[in-house]
Amino acid sequence: MTAKLRCANLEVSLKAFPSFTDADVRATVETVFDQWRTLLSAAERCSVLLWASDGSEILDWRGQLDDTFEWARFIGFNNVAAEPYGEDKEPERVAAPFRAATQPVSYRDLGRVVSAIRAAGAARGIPTQVGATFDPGPEFAPSSFKYERHPEVVARGEDVGIGPIIAMVRHFSTLQADDRAYAAYPHGIPPATSFGEFLGRQAQDYLSRLGFDYLWLSNGFGFSSYAWSELGESFDGVRFRPERTGELRRRALDFWRDLSARLSFPVQVRGTNHTAGIDIGADSVPALEVYEGGYIDSPPPNSPWGPLNEDFGIELSGFMSRIAMLPRGCDTYRMRFYANDPWFWQQPWWDFYCREPFDIHLPLAVSRLGADGGVQPPSEVNILTIDTAHGVLDERCAREVGTHIVQSLESLPDAPGPLVWVYPFREYHEAMNEDPHTIATPHFEDWYLTSAINAGLPLNTVISTDDAPAAVRAGSLAGRVLVVPAAGVGSTLAATLEQHAEGGGTVLVYGSLAAASEDCRLLVGLETADEGLDGDLTVESHLAEDSPTVGTMPQVLRHVAHLSGGPVTEVSPTNGPAHSVVTVSRNGTSRCYASNRAVGGGRVLWVRGSAPFEYSPADDRGVRTHVPHDRSTFADAGSMARGLLGLAGWEVSHELRTPASGRAVNTIHRHDGAFWFSGYLPDTTTRLRLKSPLGAPLLQHTECWIAPDGSSVHQLSKSFHKECRVFITQHVPGVVRCREVAPFPAHMSRGTRVTGLVDATVRLLLPARVGDVRIDVDGAHRPESFHGGTDPVPHREVVLEHITGTLTAMWQEI
Repeated sequence: MTAKLRCANLEVSLKAFPSFTDADVRATVETVFDQWRTLLSAAERCSVLLWASDGSEILDWRGQLDDTFEWARFIGFNNVAAEPYGEDKEPERVAAPFRAATQPVSYRDLGRVVSAIRAAGAARGIPTQVGATFDPGPEFAPSSFKYERHPEVVARGEDVGIGPIIAMVRHFSTLQADDRAYAAYPHGIPPATSFGEFLGRQAQDYLSRLGFDYLWLSNGFGFSSYAWSELGESFDGVRFRPERTGELRRRALDFWRDLSARLSFPVQVRGTNHTAGIDIGADSVPALEVYEGGYIDSPPPNSPWGPLNEDFGIELSGFMSRIAMLPRGCDTYRMRFYANDPWFWQQPWWDFYCREPFDIHLPLAVSRLGADGGVQPPSEVNILTIDTAHGVLDERCAREVGTHIVQSLESLPDAPGPLVWVYPFREYHEAMNEDPHTIATPHFEDWYLTSAINAGLPLNTVISTDDAPAAVRAGSLAGRVLVVPAAGVGSTLAATLEQHAEGGGTVLVYGSLAAASEDCRLLVGLETADEGLDGDLTVESHLAEDSPTVGTMPQVLRHVAHLSGGPVTEVSPTNGPAHSVVTVSRNGTSRCYASNRAVGGGRVLWVRGSAPFEYSPADDRGVRTHVPHDRSTFADAGSMARGLLGLAGWEVSHELRTPASGRAVNTIHRHDGAFWFSGYLPDTTTRLRLKSPLGAPLLQHTECWIAPDGSSVHQLSKSFHKECRVFITQHVPGVVRCREVAPFPAHMSRGTRVTGLVDATVRLLLPARVGDVRIDVDGAHRPESFHGGTDPVPHREVVLEHITGTLTAMWQEI
């Protein structure tokens, strides 16, 4: 059964409307609802987010409905004369009208569109809201307000020492006096008016008069003035600037107070391209206070930049970091899918994704947990956008994207995944407030965790440190691997994690112990030395590694101290509780890089971690380039977190063509007793090797190779979203096939068949609610034996031993 979304949000530009006559507006809106009926049928209500211009239509608003405004009728970069891009744009990339003749648009026209959308939804029985947009950047439409009349509100990278970068409106800027009439300021803007106050007053009048329901703040507005860069006002690539933190926090919160005091409409936000922790390091962003102040009605969704920079790790880590906690008064969150681009040449569904749904299945495998361990997947979906840069409403995009989303909704997470990220959202922000010198720590720890996801760490469930202790006490996280940064481990959480390990669970701590609490060091079982190591270090590892066909995996690790929480100082004391499984050394000096400590029935693992990149020296414009470490030359520190999972029974590794070949970005979530494996394979010559505490997973309707070590080796496609209800333990190599079969007899509802078994133990995970079950081995009936197991996920488990040949299972779902 398909889970219901709370809301389906369709984003659209005005290019989709051939004209603004009543007939054309009505016909276009009807087309929108017709094309997206598959997605809308899975939602309780609908919202349409209108990309009319670049937000200047709100800034310029005089309260006169018959005024016209410059709308987003272009393809390419606008406002190039103001040089806002940090680089020159070639003539063919400069904004040009999307068609030969484009008509002016008035505010009255826009109000007619808003009314038509709401009426069409009501006529179809779909409660429908309409949102207005504000973008701080120069791209979408000409803006005399931003780049001619009030350039003082625009933040430029040169101002903060990071070189030319795209120039966007700084949310906490102050306006100079202006005698032009505005709706909220009929006699002009007084000097020293805060931008938050101005935008709040203008938006309040604009949204009220035109019939909008909420305001969307785009591209990091309200969080960072440099939302597309990991550099910012408190980090320039060379050093962090904690001396700026106090002022940055104060001014940012002044913006939110000024805006909310004048604007009564709900505010939704896009956020930056990064995680909450990276935002702290780069711009001292006080997201905790924004959440607790109730200034926004939902957290930022996943960034749409994954297909632009091929970094789906930062998309997932950013998403999870921002939903670990929810804003005050909020009980839901959304994922966002980048289907089309109404402003530029790229149309992602076609030319980035090539109609592959991995960036639908990956974020919809994400979930957050509450204090009771209850699972909350996304309940809203945004489609950015439903029209192309040429104004085309393509029915194929609506049908295909809508169908893939609905397919994902059929298997949304309903239990914690095997790995749970315990994210210190509160601790990171409170530490910044109490001691700004700590801002480098979340910046590093989040970058390291991101690199681990990019290396194949299957992490897609998150819980805040606020809620983790209660969830552990409730037993909701039993058997899970709890992944936690060292900086988040205080006394209360350390005791919780120790309790989890004592009960048979696994804890994986990452990050420097040099600045960690004593409770954290005791939990891990390591000490720190006065002298640390950085630079290029020799690695000695006892972990299972990826295996290349050509070449060997690098044994040199590059550790850039100022990006990685300082040098590597950790040591394993003689006869201490933890022993090293990875060490790094240089010139005879060795340090522990990863460790394993047995605790009761479980264990505490730790990995130091290193930033996966460095910055080039500044060029003659002051720009520093982000340079990822070459995996053919340097060991991938992110893969070591994944390697440690093998000590907890979860083995995820790759068979690579070369050491630099792409690794799978993958998730594992639970639904109705089954495991679901979803992912993106950037290099389809790479094979994924899997083993779990239950055995080797067999992905439904696929073949795999069972290796001598008992793992299953899979050759997967670019996108995969596979159910797994069968795990086997078999040590005879061979091809094993798991496929769906027609259920028989008629009262059965599911059937699966496994062939190629040789003296295997087969573990079959059935839904919690099943009636009749029939199991045959080579055509002979085999009485089933149900086991409760230790997994707290509701399901029925069948274990059969010494199976050779073909096993067929049928069951009746009730």
